[in-house]
Amino acid sequence: MEEVSVVQVNYWKEMRKEINKTFESLHGLVLLTHNSIEFSDLIDFLKNIHRNQETTILYISLINSYNHIKQTLQTHPLPSKKLYVVDCVSGFLLELQDSVHCVYRKPPSNLEEMKNLIMKNIQWSNPNIVVVDSISQFINFTTPTDEELQSLYIFLKSIKEDALGITRDAIILLYDDRMGSMKKLPTMFTDVIMKLEVIKEKPEWKD
Repeated sequence: MEEVSVVQVNYWKEMRKEINKTFESLHGLVLLTHNSIEFSDLIDFLKNIHRNQETTILYISLINSYNHIKQTLQTHPLPSKKLYVVDCVSGFLLELQDSVHCVYRKPPSNLEEMKNLIMKNIQWSNPNIVVVDSISQFINFTTPTDEELQSLYIFLKSIKEDALGITRDAIILLYDDRMGSMKKLPTMFTDVIMKLEVIKEKPEWKD
């Protein structure tokens, strides 16, 4: 029998009864892991942060185009939130021009470039909250290499030092956990680690 050893123990807390309090007090550097959510699911998450308060959000997207975001917002509005988008999906299309609420940029190839992208666009949008969707392109918490972990820790430390004081509230880093069990979580530099699990299936009454 192959010998195995424990490499990581993660504790998760279901917080449905405390969700309003948790969202109102959400602050600092947040890692939000999820099971491949849609942008509409992310909107539902963002609605709960500082509910009914005027909040400016900078959404840096490596996943969703601005066109898709606008279409989704038509059916899933984000009340009391002003959304600025950095579209790194359509950044290669020369015919697209920056607008008041969206700029088009090429996707960062590493975390250092991601940090520069965050800092430049904080100056542009002056947000309360920054959302990065996602860091899954830069690290796999199932089988991270020492080099990937070192780069991540440098990124997290510099973001906390340089960006959090400007944004005032929170920087939320999304991570798609479909790749497997998360054996290494960055607990050293993150203030909160949350797991968002959306379960979708056909209702029985529709059969």
